[in-house]
Amino acid sequence: MGMAWRLAVAALGLVALLHGTLRDSDDFFPFGSMAQYATGHDLNGQTRSTYILADTESGQEKVRVPLNATGTGIGRAEVEGQLGRFIEDPSLMQVIADAYRAIHPERDQYTHMYLMRDIYQLENGYVVGEPERVKLGEWKVVR
Repeated sequence: MGMAWRLAVAALGLVALLHGTLRDSDDFFPFGSMAQYATGHDLNGQTRSTYILADTESGQEKVRVPLNATGTGIGRAEVEGQLGRFIEDPSLMQVIADAYRAIHPERDQYTHMYLMRDIYQLENGYVVGEPERVKLGEWKVVR
């Protein structure tokens, strides 16, 4: 009984890992895609950083939205993992604004959000120059 149980658990783990790899999905984290480990990076290429900026009720413009457990409860990796969906449907940023409001009701709330990407040029593995800033989408927050 003990050996059969261990084999069944191992088989389930392998199936979950295969599922995540073939679908390029982290639905069953940590049994997600291993693609991030599959290739090296060009030391003279580019690296990209995705983030969200927001305007606030008090008039502050383009403040950085904290994409972490204590800021919004939503991590930057979660946004990057579904970046195509956010670009296609910027209204998904409403969830982030709502989460921030739920966690920090006493703080200055967001009125407009901007999905951004910085593209850094690398030279011998080091960043050179200023990043190219690209707006990928924006959303007027609904209250």
